[in-house]
Amino acid sequence: MSRTEPVAGGAATVAEGYFARVAALDEPGALDLVHHALREGVDPESLLLDVIAPCQMRVGLGWQSNDWTVADEHAATHIGDRAIGVVVEHGAERTPARGRIVVACVDGEWHGLPARLLGEVLRLHGWDVEFLGTSVPTRRLTLHLQERPADLLALSCSLPTHLVNAHGMITAARRMGVPVIVGGAGFGPDDTIATRLGAELWAADARRAAALLADGVPELRPWDRTAVPAPSAEYASVVRLRGHLVRVGVEHARTTYAALGRDLRGKALDRTVEDLGHITSFLTVSLYLDDAAVFTRFLRWTRMVLDARGVPTASLLAVMGRLESELGDHPDTLTHLREGVRVLG
Repeated sequence: MSRTEPVAGGAATVAEGYFARVAALDEPGALDLVHHALREGVDPESLLLDVIAPCQMRVGLGWQSNDWTVADEHAATHIGDRAIGVVVEHGAERTPARGRIVVACVDGEWHGLPARLLGEVLRLHGWDVEFLGTSVPTRRLTLHLQERPADLLALSCSLPTHLVNAHGMITAARRMGVPVIVGGAGFGPDDTIATRLGAELWAADARRAAALLADGVPELRPWDRTAVPAPSAEYASVVRLRGHLVRVGVEHARTTYAALGRDLRGKALDRTVEDLGHITSFLTVSLYLDDAAVFTRFLRWTRMVLDARGVPTASLLAVMGRLESELGDHPDTLTHLREGVRVLG
């Protein structure tokens, strides 16, 4: 798009052009398009949520299906971050007056773009927003809230494997009298997990978060601390066994490959180790929350990714069977594994 080409149709039209430039890793072209859209009067919030955010989702899907490399995904995310900066600069004259919100990614969470989008949308709605960045340790967050009190803490979590850390951060904020709003795919499709972990609010996206806060910050609600029981002995045991389970799974995969006359090495080995690491991590989180749905949602997603890579579901079922044989003296864990097998089957 040239600097003088009109933007017909608003953000919906801009979205395809922006994605095409990001897909080509054309940073100057993508940023030029955002600059031009702003000059043409496209709403900044729409640019954030209807152009930049959907593009990032498409980038993630491209990585899942092996159409994008990790390097491509990182480069595209950098472009998205720069594009947010352009929108922020355009709205820099806005004067916040509604209250102070601290936005942070849960400890271990390195997907910072969704949290930054949330922060900038809230800023557009008149909030004073401070973004602490990715993977914020609970101790650092606690010290920060002590030194710079906030009216609300907003936590972003894209992966359920970080929910144990999220629990600690929510608890720390509540102890200081700071209510919490959470969001991100890690908390699941509704407010069930968020409520159990003690958050006041859950939002499916930044637009919904802004709507929930339209009337101001919520009060701290009564919280049943027993909603998430103390971690069971099985949880602790499976956490200790995680490295062993991954090694056993890799050896099982090697045997399977050898039976087919193939060698498990290179990228296939890397992916196998990564997948086994995720499977065992999600299993432990499901035990921590006593919620098998956390595990089964991940397995559905994994099956979709493996389908895109041309890997049969049978291979995943074989791994699940191997884990069952290793964890035969963990009845609760077996229940979660068998629920996973039922979902896959």
